[in-house]
Amino acid sequence: MVKVDFRVKHDDNRGIYYSETERCIIYLPNHETLEDIYKTITHELIHFCLDKHDETDNMDEEMEERLIFCFQWAEHSL
Repeated sequence: MVKVDFRVKHDDNRGIYYSETERCIIYLPNHETLEDIYKTITHELIHFCLDKHDETDNMDEEMEERLIFCFQWAEHSL
């Protein structure tokens, strides 16, 4: 089960997923709206889902980020 934690300190990231501990950290100061926070949570949870189904074994980080970007914008593309 994935765990989502929130941080109020500044970081270079908006969010990050750690596969070793199945934990997502969301850095709140790097967001402007609640909707923006929801999008980051969704992004990190997609990382978790891809990892759980072993889909990341054949992808580098850039490929994974591109796939998640396409997922999140799919509705707007239709």
